[in-house]
Amino acid sequence: MDLKLTNFFERGFRKNKDQILQKTISASSYDYLMNNLSGNVVVPYNTWSISPQGMMVIINHILINDVKTIVEFGTGISTVFLNNLSIKNNLNLKIISIDHDAEWQKVIKEKYGATNVEYIHCPMTTKLKFKKEDFFWYDLEVLKTIDKQKIDFIIVDGPVGANSLYERAGAFEFLKDELHRNNFSCFFDDTGDRPLKEIMLHYYPNAKFYPTFSIAGLGNKYESEPVIFTK
Repeated sequence: MDLKLTNFFERGFRKNKDQILQKTISASSYDYLMNNLSGNVVVPYNTWSISPQGMMVIINHILINDVKTIVEFGTGISTVFLNNLSIKNNLNLKIISIDHDAEWQKVIKEKYGATNVEYIHCPMTTKLKFKKEDFFWYDLEVLKTIDKQKIDFIIVDGPVGANSLYERAGAFEFLKDELHRNNFSCFFDDTGDRPLKEIMLHYYPNAKFYPTFSIAGLGNKYESEPVIFTK
């Protein structure tokens, strides 16, 4: 067989194998979350949600690296999972969830039982800059109540980036004095998108990247990659 044709078939086989593996990992992660952390209700899981694989890394990180205080930028189904993890494992986590949409936060709290969470409704009124691009981020006056030095883990899954692809850089600017603290770590969703990966690399050049998310920080001391990713 012609060498070029052989290479073509080999590349196609590897691509299909990788796609099957990713689908298997995603399905296994989804089943784990639904069986263990959905509570007593059916929860919606859509394309805006943190992926099941990403959520598995978050859960392992919290359990393995003894996370106590979490600030989540972008309320969602992840909020439900965090709430239920804290209750089920008696972790007494302090979970602060920030979002610009108060109605959505009310849905998460009341419909899906995420009541052990501090919700902060925060309009997008603060003008910030990443490199040379201006963008609006959450109101810093509203966020003054947060004790930054007590935060040991942030989950950056918002804002949605409707007005600027660099909006999520606001979380890093807000916490720039904490980023390299020994017990601080960061999960950043959607870093499969080039602008978001650019943000993560700017603040954390040594971040660990997965296909659609990344994790970084000195607080990520012990391996949190789920076993289903590798075995």
